[in-house]
Amino acid sequence: MQGFKHSFSQFISYLFHPGIMPTVGALFVLWSVPETYSWTTIFKITSTVFVGTYASPLIAIVLFRVTKIISSVHLIEREDRIYPYITGAACAFATAAFLKKAMAPEEIYLSVYGTAFVLIVSTILIPYFKSSAHMAGATGFFALFLRLHQRYGVGSPEFLLLLLLILSAVAWSRISLKRHTLQELLSGGLLGFSTVYALLSH
Repeated sequence: MQGFKHSFSQFISYLFHPGIMPTVGALFVLWSVPETYSWTTIFKITSTVFVGTYASPLIAIVLFRVTKIISSVHLIEREDRIYPYITGAACAFATAAFLKKAMAPEEIYLSVYGTAFVLIVSTILIPYFKSSAHMAGATGFFALFLRLHQRYGVGSPEFLLLLLLILSAVAWSRISLKRHTLQELLSGGLLGFSTVYALLSH
């Protein structure tokens, strides 16, 4: 039973990895906005977000591990997060600037700017505690959904309930794996939600 619990917690953590949430958010925005985009444009935008916010930072993490700058690619230790977070923030900022110049929907590039901001703040907090990136990513998407619902009327109460269940599952998985304390989950969740919601409320 303990083995299943650990494996299931790992599965949830990988499924809702914070690095993939901006890409999921981009796809959701493209589905939600009134404008119609060609499949080519959708592919270009989502692939740009994927490369800029997931693939590039992941490659950097692997390189940091190979060169022994960090002790694990899972970033379990607080100090292991410093260089990956700074690199991730730089990649996210550059990606958002490129998307803005390419006239992508503002909800997408503002959310990616939000990713950069969350990573910067999380880096500043590292000497005190490791704010949960998983919760920041999940609640950031939750904030994106709320703003799109308010702006375009997308989504339903059932979908909202599903997102709340996902947030609970992510929090449970991080506690179950002993990767975060309740304080770290709450700080990450608050940081992710407030940043994205504020950026999209201008």
